[in-house]
Amino acid sequence: MAAPLKGWAKHNARQNELARDDLGGKGWVRGHVLNPDGSVGGRRSAMAPGPGGLISGGVVISVRMEGLPRIRAMLERAEKLSPAAVARALNRTAERARTDMTRALVKQTGLKFSRIRAATSLWRASAGSLQAEIKAKGGYTSLKEFGARKTAKGVSAAPWGRRQVFDGTFIVRRYGGHVYKREGRRRWPIQKLYGPAIPVEMVKGQSLTAFNRAVQTELPKRLEHELGRIFGR
Repeated sequence: MAAPLKGWAKHNARQNELARDDLGGKGWVRGHVLNPDGSVGGRRSAMAPGPGGLISGGVVISVRMEGLPRIRAMLERAEKLSPAAVARALNRTAERARTDMTRALVKQTGLKFSRIRAATSLWRASAGSLQAEIKAKGGYTSLKEFGARKTAKGVSAAPWGRRQVFDGTFIVRRYGGHVYKREGRRRWPIQKLYGPAIPVEMVKGQSLTAFNRAVQTELPKRLEHELGRIFGR
């Protein structure tokens, strides 16, 4: 059984339920995901077709990963001597990579560090499974979460870390303060607008660069440290 929602997640779910009952059931509200340039992109239901609009993503650190020729011999040596030592090195590297990726995603998405951290998890390596994985789960984020506020021309918000005004948009306080835009000149239907999804952003751009950098710099140091412990240095 899924854990009950709490705090802002519970409130947000209730507001979405109200909007769906009042408007969505009549086909009057359609969720759309914005593009980084501010234009309206595809339907949220098509881009995140899973239950509740959730998406999963992740990156893996293992002894078999590509792009590590400089430390291949060190990895193979450590794996033969002590798989547990390799697992410790992988886990420490994954911890560093997760922190660096979270910091990069703050700039890349425009979301707060705590929000991104809560959306990610670390699956640790063990002596029997020399692979650590950093995972993220979540959906596209309502535009209201990016500091949305009303202006004369439309709503101002900062998805992807760039504040801009979205012409013709408006905030509906009754439905949780989310941001909407009419599809045409008529009152209905309207589009509920969403910004980036953490699992999608996690595996590209600054976040992916931060991951690769952490692996290239941290893993050799951790392996050397673990080998030093084995040989008593």
